[in-house]
Amino acid sequence: MAYSHCLEPDWLPHVEAIIDVVSDGNCGYRCIASGLRLADVDGWRIVRRRMYDEIIGYEDLWREVLGSSFETVKNAVHCSEKQEGASFKEWLTLPDMGLLVSTAFNVILVNLSHGSASTFLPLRSTPTSSLHNRLIIAMANERNIHWVRVSSMIFL
Repeated sequence: MAYSHCLEPDWLPHVEAIIDVVSDGNCGYRCIASGLRLADVDGWRIVRRRMYDEIIGYEDLWREVLGSSFETVKNAVHCSEKQEGASFKEWLTLPDMGLLVSTAFNVILVNLSHGSASTFLPLRSTPTSSLHNRLIIAMANERNIHWVRVSSMIFL
């Protein structure tokens, strides 16, 4: 399976598929968009816009959560209407953007990257009666240069 080297070995038996996305600097945002089933063409833009709206709309909260990283994260997710690719400074990075993603979309975000696996839960949401009522988006990073989305029956 392509990109299987990106995952913690214990996860491999549970992986259904590893979904590659366009590698244009927006691959992390494209993985989120794919998990949300947004359009391939501009789903990444919707993700960045929603993350930006979240960080601006709840600025006091995010300044406290992100501390000295606040401006860096805010600038990274800001996106102009005509922008296509993303520079290194605009890439989706974890762990610093994990809570922002999970809160902006009310999802559970799981990073299955080898050596840095982590889970992010929304900061503001209504508890659900079952984990199955919450969307889970899993992804993994290849050598800090590319994100891929991970599909697993465990998350259904």
